[in-house]
Amino acid sequence: MVASALCPRLIGRGDQLFLLEDALLAAYRAESRAVAVGGDAGMGKTRLARELAEGAERLGCEVLWGTCSEAELPLPYLPLVEALGNYLSRNDVDAVAASLGAAGRELGQLFPQLAPHDAAPLGDPTQAKLRLFEAVVALLNLAARDRGLLLIVDDVHWADSATRELLDHLVRRLTTTRALLVMTYRSDELDRRHPLAPLVQTWRRSGAVELVTLSPLEERDTLEMLAAILDDETLARQYRDVLHVRAEGNPFVLEEMLKEALERPEPIERMRIPETVRDTILLRFGRLDAEAGRVLEVAAVLGRTFDYSTLVAVSGANEDTAQRTLEIATAQQLVEAAGGVRAAYRWRHALTQEAVADEIVLPRRQQIHRAAADTLRAEGADAMTVARHLLGAGRFEEAVPVCLAAADEAEASLAFSEALELLERALPHVQEPLVRSRVLARMGRLVWMAGRPGAAEPLLDEGCAGLEAAGEEVEAARYRLLLGRCRWEQSRPVEARATFEQALLELEGHGPSADLALAYLRLSGVYKFQLEHAAAVEAGRKGVAVARAAGADFERIWATSWLAFALFDTGHAEEGLAMLDECFAEAVSRGYVFIAQNVAYNDAFTRLHTLLPGITTRLDALAAEPGPPVITDMVGNR
Repeated sequence: MVASALCPRLIGRGDQLFLLEDALLAAYRAESRAVAVGGDAGMGKTRLARELAEGAERLGCEVLWGTCSEAELPLPYLPLVEALGNYLSRNDVDAVAASLGAAGRELGQLFPQLAPHDAAPLGDPTQAKLRLFEAVVALLNLAARDRGLLLIVDDVHWADSATRELLDHLVRRLTTTRALLVMTYRSDELDRRHPLAPLVQTWRRSGAVELVTLSPLEERDTLEMLAAILDDETLARQYRDVLHVRAEGNPFVLEEMLKEALERPEPIERMRIPETVRDTILLRFGRLDAEAGRVLEVAAVLGRTFDYSTLVAVSGANEDTAQRTLEIATAQQLVEAAGGVRAAYRWRHALTQEAVADEIVLPRRQQIHRAAADTLRAEGADAMTVARHLLGAGRFEEAVPVCLAAADEAEASLAFSEALELLERALPHVQEPLVRSRVLARMGRLVWMAGRPGAAEPLLDEGCAGLEAAGEEVEAARYRLLLGRCRWEQSRPVEARATFEQALLELEGHGPSADLALAYLRLSGVYKFQLEHAAAVEAGRKGVAVARAAGADFERIWATSWLAFALFDTGHAEEGLAMLDECFAEAVSRGYVFIAQNVAYNDAFTRLHTLLPGITTRLDALAAEPGPPVITDMVGNR
């Protein structure tokens, strides 16, 4: 009798593997593809992807693999950071940065080793995120250039919103690259409320992604799988009928139940195999001694993948006990080595981890989270991971500053939805009024960045009032500029103007600053659209002067562009157009893409409606850089 019940080869997935291999060969010929492999948990999606990866390596392709986390607060872009981080670790980072050029600067938000010493201001958040996504495309293009690329993103049903956005961007932008993007997801989890569901539907309708579904194994496949494991077709036939019905054609469930059957002395006819895979796993887990069981409970709380050193520290077990536990758990098909340079393990399947974790009583789970938070913080783990464990431990007051730090990290990587979620988790536990006002104001800014000015307005309004009550007038004025923008975007120009003017009054008494310059340029724009041309020119000039005095080049160039438009409206068209040319050139030279796009768009709009020449030049400038829909639509419809 064999001890292992793991099938040594892929069975019953020949058609799907052929399709994927055909897509890989097409990608190798620069006919890029994207494929999403769906199926119920345990159907073999990851196993199929690994088989494809082995074939790609034999072909000489670059293979990058990243896995989405099931954690409640996953790191933004985790699978792409994992996959591309491994690529960077195997290559000369300086050479990669040199090849990427300006894209390397954007990637510095995810990979600090690529960041230059002088980073340009963020500018418009939508534009900044688009530049980051384009930089990821550039890095993938570099990885695919010589040998072709297979990028596998596993467990996309757990992807955070930032990762989903990036994957959708890659689907549309990798079409001319020697790359195959393969994504796996649990189709049984995709009800209509799941955030991935509408994206999969969009891919299906557009044909941008080829969808492959893994169905249950046929009875002949079950027999072939049992024969491959047992190396005995006669014995396989004895097990086939019982296990095929019980496992319902699910390869993972079949292996788990076979493992249980192999460890039982009774004949197959009298054997009572557990009804569900969860019961099978828990029965095997229950046979472990108490010490090993407690170590594996810690592993289940740590996550799908866990470091050996962290497991030892959090569990408090000595190394002999930890190693013995991992040996037993590996033999029992509960965990497996994760591979790579570090000593790490992963649960063989998410269902295994879920079954063990769900059985841990709440006080014990909180105890493990407490130990994990302390250990990981001492190890210098990222704030997001520490925050997750502090929240799990119920240490809410202590979790607040860590959640705020994690929100900073998420926002720095342009994962605005994730940053907002962290602030929302922290807000109920914030007691200090000033901190609460700051959290509300930050939440308002992030909601505005998500394109929801109506929802952002009350958050910013309450946050500004609290900041002013605490004597933080300058900070309140900074957020009031956003509040005015929210009102402007909701077509309430009178309220927007009053809000900008209030912010201006609060800022003027504190000397020149970038915020004061921003207040003047916002008002210059408002005055322009309200046909108060002289006021628009005056506000524009003051904005330029304040920005120059504050050394705020970003705001100076932006304010100059609005002054130029105001001059155009007062009959100084030649002076205004010359000033716009200077603004555009300086914005491009300094890497201020947002301002360059803003100038080019408004310039093209002005020339179009005043029948001036030079529109094509500006449209070409817009097409040179990716932009938001209002810009790409203008370029596409010319």
